[in-house]
Amino acid sequence: MIQRDGLWFPDGIPLEKWDFSFRHVKSLEWSLSQIKNKRKRTALQAGGNVGLWPRRMAEVFNRVISFEPDGPSREALIANVPPTVEVHAKALGEANRTCSVKRCSTGSHRILLDGEGIEVITIDSLGLADLDFLQLDIEGYEWHALTGAAETIERCHPQLIQVELRQHTLKYGKTPELVRELLASHGYQEVSRQRGQDFVFARP
Repeated sequence: MIQRDGLWFPDGIPLEKWDFSFRHVKSLEWSLSQIKNKRKRTALQAGGNVGLWPRRMAEVFNRVISFEPDGPSREALIANVPPTVEVHAKALGEANRTCSVKRCSTGSHRILLDGEGIEVITIDSLGLADLDFLQLDIEGYEWHALTGAAETIERCHPQLIQVELRQHTLKYGKTPELVRELLASHGYQEVSRQRGQDFVFARP
């Protein structure tokens, strides 16, 4: 790993390539300002990458759970976050299965459903008692992760759900519109659009 400004990054990638990540994580600030509980309990984050998102969440929430199936990124993530962050070497989906990971570009990894070696689990399988904030940046697999979180969403009613919506969803047979429809079926409406094609949803 290499270090920049006190943060660790995987080897072999020019550090200036991570500037977008530093800008992108700022989209988190609006959402954090909207969480109303005095005691901010649990945040679940997927697509942890090198840990910029869970690192910031750990400053606000009592419990932070982060998923990052890519090994080099996860190694940096663990080095960058406090030990209180729960880091999982798994991917999230609509059902239990296995997959592999393809590194597409700097900070961008895509799961391959015909691959093996990485466990895919559902958010519902975690049996969370509470969830105040759910943030997904998983390169087009958002619909599937949200489908696997249906019981958790209905039980915990996260105050905010923040997802990155791009055309990457088409690689898995879904569209951004289907993600919106799925969230609407749980009573969530779009309340903000942030940088990096991040959209924030809440229940009225």
